[in-house]
Amino acid sequence: MSCAALSAAVSAYLDSTGWLTSLRKREALLPDADFVLVRSDWLWLPAQSADRALRGRTTPVGLLIAGSTMPPPRTRMLRYDVLFYETPWYAQFVVDHPYAVQAFGVDTRVMRNLGRRDADRSYDWVFVGRLAPFKRPERLIGMPGRRLAIGDLGVHRPEIEQALRDDGVEVLDQRSHEELAAIYNDTRGVFVPCELQGGGERAVLEGRACGCRVEIADDNPKLASLLECPIWSHEEYAERLVEAIEAVVDGRRISDRDKLAAQRAQRRAVVLDKARRAPSTIRIRLRDRRARG
Repeated sequence: MSCAALSAAVSAYLDSTGWLTSLRKREALLPDADFVLVRSDWLWLPAQSADRALRGRTTPVGLLIAGSTMPPPRTRMLRYDVLFYETPWYAQFVVDHPYAVQAFGVDTRVMRNLGRRDADRSYDWVFVGRLAPFKRPERLIGMPGRRLAIGDLGVHRPEIEQALRDDGVEVLDQRSHEELAAIYNDTRGVFVPCELQGGGERAVLEGRACGCRVEIADDNPKLASLLECPIWSHEEYAERLVEAIEAVVDGRRISDRDKLAAQRAQRRAVVLDKARRAPSTIRIRLRDRRARG
């Protein structure tokens, strides 16, 4: 299936970026959709928004898990007809759901090995990602050889950037897909030292696709599971999404009773969590109000 087919199959889509501007309008569209695909981690706002819009309804819905948070109990997972997870490591945590599908991939038309020998590559190590604490780019400091860090410098910690530069690490703002592939092919090693919740999945597969050796942190079993797996393409990614979505639309669904019960269980969990956090929330809001004068 092509990406166009995937777009046609999905009637509504909530992404974790750029969705706040018209949240209520988007929520209003969800109940009438043939299928709702939510891209979110379990606790993120897009999932909460979809839960709010679909409460009391049995609309077919899937969750594209965009994170590494452990799932809730099965009784709450069943508000989704299908779960999509990215890494082999995460499979163990969704075995209780009746329809969990591994789906992930990179654009191997662009991210591919051009056959350059190691001796002809300019960089020893490249880091790709935000210069943020959860990505741990500071671990480049002290590594031997020529090093490069590439990330969105519009959303980063300037002190991390300065520390890297002070140690001789070259720093570049984010690059186009084609430019990034060329850099991978000019690099011997890709360094992905992210925390478990710090992403890095795409960099691992892209680096492998471009013929680089990939080094990860030794406390990240999620990324470790990507070091020996197949290098999935974006076409394979789309095909798995489309096949599962079509299966749900054609009738492979959670029963109405179980889905409504899961919605109620999730709602209770949210209310209890808000009650637990209420004292801290009140303190933060009072502090912010005082700071604003």
